[in-house]
Amino acid sequence: MYSRVLAWLIISVGVAAAQTDSPATPVSDIFNTDLAFSPQAASSATNSYVIAHFPFRQGWSTRVLLANSGTSAASVTITFFDQSGHSTSVPLDGLGMQSSQTVTIQPKQVHVLGVDPSQRNSGSIQVAWATASSNVPLNVFSLFDFGPNAPAISGAVGAQSDTPAKTFRFPISVNGPLGFKAGMALANPNGSPTSVTVKVLNADGSTKGSFVENLPANGQEIFVLGDPGGKLAFDTSLFNGSIAVCATQPIGLVTVGFEGSQAFFSTAVTNDPCP
Repeated sequence: MYSRVLAWLIISVGVAAAQTDSPATPVSDIFNTDLAFSPQAASSATNSYVIAHFPFRQGWSTRVLLANSGTSAASVTITFFDQSGHSTSVPLDGLGMQSSQTVTIQPKQVHVLGVDPSQRNSGSIQVAWATASSNVPLNVFSLFDFGPNAPAISGAVGAQSDTPAKTFRFPISVNGPLGFKAGMALANPNGSPTSVTVKVLNADGSTKGSFVENLPANGQEIFVLGDPGGKLAFDTSLFNGSIAVCATQPIGLVTVGFEGSQAFFSTAVTNDPCP
């Protein structure tokens, strides 16, 4: 699958495959990566968005919805990267393997890019991410789901793709009797390395701990909070708090939470100043 497990801080969370003879793909598998980066140029379009997580195969599939609510046509270019920062091709429905797509979205219309349904269970899981560049503002929304016995879906989560920013903050819950896990994907759409400081804050706003990650050019990294061997220690009791992400260059971020083994959720993110 992937050669090493990262610590968002990494936890093994299993996703049970409904009535299948083959073992379920662990949720944490979408958060495994092997990093070897090569520089790519960041988008210089007027409006840039980061689709920080795009998993597919081995039960996983992703759809991206791009909505143009303005009064002018949008010319949009979507470019895909693998986790190591290289340009990569993904199996798009009706289009085949594509490393990029340029589409025109008329005013008040929506365009959808999705993984070819026939690819859901073909081969090992792949994780990509993408940039979306547009001449007008867009609403960009991603939906990724797990369905080893599609059309039955075991779990799904949707997340907003915003413009890159230097700061992010969002609430989290970790462990406890309901087995909460808090995860995030960080993607660096810049052509040079970016230093990212991740701060975990207690419920009263005090600092529980922090660490620094260095994202190479066009690199993506995933963390899951709660791993006993991770960079920050959590016991089994329920922890409620928040995460502050502080980067030296604008980056993309998407949050993914887990409750138990099959319930996925995403968390609203703000751009509050770093504490």
